[in-house]
Amino acid sequence: MTDLIARFRRRERDDVVAHCPVDDWDFAPRYTDGVCPICGWRPDDVDTTPPLVARIDWFWPAMGFLALVSIAMAIAVIVTYVRT
Repeated sequence: MTDLIARFRRRERDDVVAHCPVDDWDFAPRYTDGVCPICGWRPDDVDTTPPLVARIDWFWPAMGFLALVSIAMAIAVIVTYVRT
């Protein structure tokens, strides 16, 4: 179960370092979109897809949550005003 959670969070990729044979440079493919920052060489065995939480655009879910909270607060104010 912990392996599944680690894979979902992509924690196992934290220490991946690739070595470019062209320019003898060590780099972290996670931060360079999977390519060598000097020459553009791409290692074959490195998965550089970001985790799901990093791929989601959080603007619209946040706006939906803000709208729901605003509606709930408006209902609470109206109910409180009517009862007094």
